[in-house]
Amino acid sequence: MAEQAALLFKGYEITKVIFDKPKGFIEGQFSVNVQHINHILKENQNIFDAEFIVSVVSEDKSFNLQIQALAFFEINGDVSEGVRENYLNISSPSIVYPYLRAYITNLVIQSGMKPIIIPPINFGAKPKESTEVQ
Repeated sequence: MAEQAALLFKGYEITKVIFDKPKGFIEGQFSVNVQHINHILKENQNIFDAEFIVSVVSEDKSFNLQIQALAFFEINGDVSEGVRENYLNISSPSIVYPYLRAYITNLVIQSGMKPIIIPPINFGAKPKESTEVQ
């Protein structure tokens, strides 16, 4: 019997935060944009970083929040191309995105605003995102 492959989450880090809030701004209507790009290590195709850029902008464009983050993953074992694609485009963003949602909510609360709770995303229903080999 073949050994079961596993996706290992090695952690994440916030690499950039842009936070533009006008004085007195505490709530509003927001648009949210999420970008997800995989960076696969050329020397070892089982190691990859998942990069996320989450932008939250108020309707009137006066509030702008952008979070950039990297998450680190490793695939343990041999996997088929279909499983690899699932790990890259569904499993890994599904693991990391809740951390980013919580980070954003906490950041705005600690900044004197009412909470911004960005919606969950079903990454299984999204079209495939960009992948690049480094």
